[in-house]
Amino acid sequence: MEQTSYKDLRQYCYFSCLSDGALEALSQKLEHVNLSAGTHIIKEGAPADAFYLISKGEVEVTKKTDTGQAATIAVSGRGESFGEMALLTCLPRFCSVTARTDVTLLKLPKPEFEEIIRADSAFAGAMVDRHQRFYLFNELKMLQPFALLEPEKMSALTGKLKEKRFTLGQTIIAQGERGDEYFIVKSGKVEVLKKMLGEEPEHVAILEEGQAFGEEALLTDSPRSATVRTIDETVLWVLAKSDFDSVVKSSFLKEVDPLAVLNGAKGNITFLDVRMKMEFDEEHIPEAINIPLDEIRKRYAELDNSREYYAYCLLGARSATAAFLLNSQGFNARSIKGGILNWPGPLEKGSDGIHTPFKPT
Repeated sequence: MEQTSYKDLRQYCYFSCLSDGALEALSQKLEHVNLSAGTHIIKEGAPADAFYLISKGEVEVTKKTDTGQAATIAVSGRGESFGEMALLTCLPRFCSVTARTDVTLLKLPKPEFEEIIRADSAFAGAMVDRHQRFYLFNELKMLQPFALLEPEKMSALTGKLKEKRFTLGQTIIAQGERGDEYFIVKSGKVEVLKKMLGEEPEHVAILEEGQAFGEEALLTDSPRSATVRTIDETVLWVLAKSDFDSVVKSSFLKEVDPLAVLNGAKGNITFLDVRMKMEFDEEHIPEAINIPLDEIRKRYAELDNSREYYAYCLLGARSATAAFLLNSQGFNARSIKGGILNWPGPLEKGSDGIHTPFKPT
């Protein structure tokens, strides 16, 4: 059986504190495991039976989000390790791990791992520190807006988010005010209210744990389009506009010139009109489907992950928000710049609906 030199183990940060004798004893307990790319090493929810060190190659660590997407937590390579979290907490596996390339792993069975924890306080302390950092990272990764962010971008956010508490009935943002923050519900519930044609604001949505709001004003540099207030004691993660722009907006907002759409779009595409139905009924791009922006969070199930969506509105502001929301949910969506007023292709006109201004001639 292939052996690992105790000197090789010093490359792993957790073992740098162990004596030569302890490392020599440990090296006798490690099993070499060679796996091909694509092999499932750990399955989320399974019992924990071992700790792994990566000797060669790379592995991908993923976790299922509330919407069923497989979110990448990390990509790890030589000199790194995985599998300790479930062993430390005596819980099922938190994540799945798959070989990204052909890999050689050093496998330490659960009894031997627990023996080192009991025997060496420095090793145990290093493990606890890693567990605490992972817990925060994992908690944020499970929030809807961040589930599909690349791990390095998630790491950049962990020190930027601020926690704020709100009492029942407290207004968080007010329609018409300037927006400079993005909000994610950590716990509790909030209600979205929007003043439309009448004097009284209308109920639009209830947002719960893991859901976000406030992106529209930040994406379009426009006033807040709705009021949000708590309907329970609520804790929010708050992200400043500058951090939202540099990490979140740049990841999920995709825009496209209308001429490029007209000349290059083909195949498995769908035009998505995110205006109100009465605007859609006035005129729209042929074969477009209509899901108003205010309803899009409740109607993700009507959309197809295999299709490419080109979202549009009147001028491009609402469609930018729609594309951002869809991409953050794992869809492939782009906002058509300039909206329907800048669309050079054919339009289908209806006898119903409201009149919207046509392009200047």
